Amino acid sequence: MAKKVESMGVLDRISSISDPILCRILSFLPVKDAVRTSILSPRWRYLFASSMSILDFEECLQGVSKEKFNNFNHFVDRLLYIFPNQVSLECFRVDDEVCDVDSLRLYGWICATLWRGVKEIEIYFEKSPMLPTQLFTSHSLVTLKLRFWGDIDVPTKVCLPNLRTLHLKVFTPSNDSVFRLVSGCLALEDLLMVPGGSCLGKTAVNIHSPSLKRLVLDFHVLLTKFPNDIDYVVKINAPSLECFEYNDSVGDFYALSSMTLLEEADILISRYQEDERNATRLLQAICNVQSLFLSIIEAETVFRSRLDPVLLFPSLVFLDFCNEGDDWQGTWLVEFLHCLPHLKKLVLTFATPKRGLKSLPKTVPSCLLFELEEIEILRFEEDEHMFELVGFFLSHASVLKNLVINFAGKVGEEYQCRLSVKEKLLSLSMGSKTCEIVFCY
Repeated sequence: MAKKVESMGVLDRISSISDPILCRILSFLPVKDAVRTSILSPRWRYLFASSMSILDFEECLQGVSKEKFNNFNHFVDRLLYIFPNQVSLECFRVDDEVCDVDSLRLYGWICATLWRGVKEIEIYFEKSPMLPTQLFTSHSLVTLKLRFWGDIDVPTKVCLPNLRTLHLKVFTPSNDSVFRLVSGCLALEDLLMVPGGSCLGKTAVNIHSPSLKRLVLDFHVLLTKFPNDIDYVVKINAPSLECFEYNDSVGDFYALSSMTLLEEADILISRYQEDERNATRLLQAICNVQSLFLSIIEAETVFRSRLDPVLLFPSLVFLDFCNEGDDWQGTWLVEFLHCLPHLKKLVLTFATPKRGLKSLPKTVPSCLLFELEEIEILRFEEDEHMFELVGFFLSHASVLKNLVINFAGKVGEEYQCRLSVKEKLLSLSMGSKTCEIVFCY
């Protein structure tokens, strides 16, 4: 009898908990576990619906067989259409790689979540789905991520006043779709674009956003799928930009506004465009950057002309330069250092050179003499041109504190050879009396 009274007391305490608190507790459970509580009692039958703030198909369908996908689709239908007052989603993620959803059903789901004031929508589809116009006029959306092959049907009117994050992957940009979409996002801070569809004719990637802080333009999919069909211009007006990532060949033309607040840039150039002035335009646009990651493939063809004498990076203190191609760019790098008067740290990655070998210039960059404190070389190999470059740095870097050498290959390989390389490097004359050379195997 005592046990029965005790257990009833526990039940009474649970029953006395208010619905909002129970919903809060259920919100910490996976969706499948929260739904299972509906069998506890009539009160709990629909309580889970009020606890759901995130509907993520990948999470919900983890470990579920394909035969049960249709049952899950019906569950989502009931959740969004039968419980309009209970469900208040903040995040809706759907991926057709983990579920089989037709475009019409997805259209209805998007409308239903927008009606409930959803803040984040992520749609990953193989083919371009039909998107409701309400998706482009939502006042609740803060994050929108779309990934599919094909066109984005952007309506004439776009108004997303609270959208801060916009990611567009493997879509086919039309001449004005990107401009209309971005211009309608008045508070946009984070924009990622990975075009993937073939662009017929010359296409302008036109981005105008006074509020944008981070911009990623990655055209590697286009370079892989359509290496001979790329014909576009890049226009960017983003005065508040702080971080800029660009992965592409050199475009046909750049019209980039001055990025005076830029802190970090990551530039990967993988193919050359005939007018070498376009590469200079790209560098001039980011000249106010503080940290620069610059990776170049076949650099000899990208920067075959001398650097523009007016090119200057007055705020740059960190440079990570990667020369992945066969063209030796030690000479170009030393010339480029003349444009970086306040450089403090330099990180270098060089492939073994096979062509484009030139002697180093005789004029010493001012940053080597007065500013540069740390140099790190990755994938160091025994090569006379690498020794010449390191010797140039050591002899002229008068305030250098650390030189870090990371050998290429696995630990233990060619141990004796590395010892001789180490001895040769230590025998080089040094302009700095406080420089320490560190070897990483």
